[in-house]
Amino acid sequence: MTGRSRAYVAPEPDARTVEACRRGDRQALETVFRVQAPALERLIVRLVGPKADVEDLLQTTLMEALGAFPRFRGKASVRTWLGRIAVHVVHQHLRHPERRRRPVALDLVRGHLEPADPAPAPDRQAHVRRQLERLYEHLDAIGIKKRLSFVLFVLDGRSIEEVAALLGASRVATKSRVFWARRELLARVGADPVLRDLLANREDER
Repeated sequence: MTGRSRAYVAPEPDARTVEACRRGDRQALETVFRVQAPALERLIVRLVGPKADVEDLLQTTLMEALGAFPRFRGKASVRTWLGRIAVHVVHQHLRHPERRRRPVALDLVRGHLEPADPAPAPDRQAHVRRQLERLYEHLDAIGIKKRLSFVLFVLDGRSIEEVAALLGASRVATKSRVFWARRELLARVGADPVLRDLLANREDER
């Protein structure tokens, strides 16, 4: 679990489009949201796992962004700003243990658990799905801030600086959260027969 994937970076809207969004221009807002939604959806799936209300969380993120756009001042990129909203929405979601969970498409998740073969055999696909489900069961047991920091840095491939910005934390605090989350997760994974081979594979890559 030391490698990191590269996050998809959606193109930024130009200044004219951003200004139109601030004014509430429907066409401009739809354009920005259509471009940014796939990356936001992937981010949300990474944060909450393969059995969450991803569509609901994405809709909530976009609705909050719709209401907040008049206050957007461009101090961060639109991508980062929307990412912060998504992380906040997910944080609130994870705070409630009664949250509903439903299956979502596994192909939304890109990372270490995805097989290299684009058309894996059914038994391999089932094994990968099971590993993914087990990984997020273990992540559920980790503190929310540590979990989000770890997923954003390790699975989503963002820099410590960007993770800190998304979570509104210091760089030092973010590095500490990633360290302790990794340590907790490795201990759990090492004792899990479903994920033990995954851990061995990651260690071999060092």
